[in-house]
Amino acid sequence: MFVPTYLLKSRHGLFYFRWPLPKLLHPHGKAETIKLSLQTRDPQKALRLSRSLIQIGEQLNDHGIAYGMRYDELHGLLKRHFRELLDTVKNEIDIQGRLNEKTRADYQQRLATTEREIAEDKPLSFGTGYETLLASFMKQYNVPFSGADQQYQWLERDFKKAVRSFLKAALDHDASYDDFDLNTSDERIISAPTLGANLSPAPMEPPISAGVTIQELAKRFIMERKRGGNWVETTVSGKEEYLGLLTELFGTNRDIATLTHKDVTTVKETLFALPKHRHKKQATIGKPLAEILTMTNLSRLSVPSINKYLQTYNDFFGYAHQHGHIKHNLFAAVAIKQNRQRLQAKTREGFTPEQVRTILEAIVDGGFLHARKPHQKWGPLIGLYTGARLNEIAQIDLTDIKQEGEIWFFDLNDEGDEKKLKTLSAKRRVPIHKDLLALGFLDYVQSLRQRGVSKLFHDLSTSVEHGRGRAIGRWFNETLLPSLGIKTKLLVFHSLRQTVVTKLVNAQVDGPLIKALVGHSQQGVTYQSYFGGHTLHLLNDAIQKLDFTQEPAATDPQAREHPTR
Repeated sequence: MFVPTYLLKSRHGLFYFRWPLPKLLHPHGKAETIKLSLQTRDPQKALRLSRSLIQIGEQLNDHGIAYGMRYDELHGLLKRHFRELLDTVKNEIDIQGRLNEKTRADYQQRLATTEREIAEDKPLSFGTGYETLLASFMKQYNVPFSGADQQYQWLERDFKKAVRSFLKAALDHDASYDDFDLNTSDERIISAPTLGANLSPAPMEPPISAGVTIQELAKRFIMERKRGGNWVETTVSGKEEYLGLLTELFGTNRDIATLTHKDVTTVKETLFALPKHRHKKQATIGKPLAEILTMTNLSRLSVPSINKYLQTYNDFFGYAHQHGHIKHNLFAAVAIKQNRQRLQAKTREGFTPEQVRTILEAIVDGGFLHARKPHQKWGPLIGLYTGARLNEIAQIDLTDIKQEGEIWFFDLNDEGDEKKLKTLSAKRRVPIHKDLLALGFLDYVQSLRQRGVSKLFHDLSTSVEHGRGRAIGRWFNETLLPSLGIKTKLLVFHSLRQTVVTKLVNAQVDGPLIKALVGHSQQGVTYQSYFGGHTLHLLNDAIQKLDFTQEPAATDPQAREHPTR
């Protein structure tokens, strides 16, 4: 006779009922199995008795968990969530400067609206529906209750209050820069080190303390961010590299609570001496940090790259502080301040209308003369009509080319082998421009499907350092542009992206729509966290405003030669 897994027969022939108890229901938070004697040796009777017990067990699992979250636990979760958002906003203000007028006005208006919605007991009126917003929060933190439980009513009420506190605190921090209190010292100011300072890259191995090591806590930090859906894979690998440097410097057993301001200086000095792409370059890959730091004739990290490391350490030590592992965040506001003029200096520029038409004529009309391979034709054309990044284009699968109603679009994602996105905002849908359709793009896609290939550009290989788009970029930058006589240091494949943004701005497309199309993060943490996204129809209306057939407005020869940039 068949004996189900929830029945256990003892060596004396008695049947026991066993049922797994989830750790959320256990008083000590651990998973265990309940075992209950059915006091019978008859298998038929044991089956009958177990049926009612199964119903009780299922009710326990389905409904009992819902009552496993206390009010103080939910309150603490909301505090943690919005404290992390606030830390991000405060750090952006500390490094990049005050909120601009529009963002400040948005925060103030949102705060006034939230105050009214709390007073009138109405749901928040974000672009995303309130229920969807709460569902996203519940999914992110895997909360043990559903919309039918009392805890959900707590969440509905207190989420609004947490938003209000976040907005108030963000505005207060911004306003704190209005005054200069000269009677107190500013502990945030840390002088930038010089390259001539003595480096201390050798690992330090003090005895293991009762706290937590940098390495262990870094693993928890990364795991939590991944589970929360905060980072894409490329971001995860970058954060692992940044945090791994701390372990290389201070050893695997260093308690995070023992770090001092002197150690922060050591980190910054190391970053100033650290070569670019040390885990990818042949000269440095696999070599110890101490040896790499002494190498000469290597390109060093740029200041923006150093600040990415320091921003990661600020977030990480903020996480450590929030969880009670350290008393102070030593990396708060230690980023390297940059010269404003240098920050605003151009490293890329867009193509002029004449240059765009020259490129189009070469690729479309002079196909076999210039663009002899499919990726040489369609790669730049997709870039020009979407503003997508080079590697986003190069990794498109045929299954990413979709249709919804009458609208064809690219589904840019990181689903599948060797596909990566730069940021979470890079995951998006971009409608296919009517000019691409008129040039026969869908016919080309159909021919590939008939051949049974999976990639739009199946003949491209992946480079560890440069990604899948290297061949397209090199041909465009080093062959096509020079042959057309329009190559400069500031004009490269990425200039297509800048051209698209400029064109959409001049067509009076709203800023958030442009960012949604090109995969830029929306300004302001509130917007990024709670905006549900634009409809495909809105995106399509915006992208169709790209028009490269019009003559430029300037007719003066000098204006044509030196267009406004």
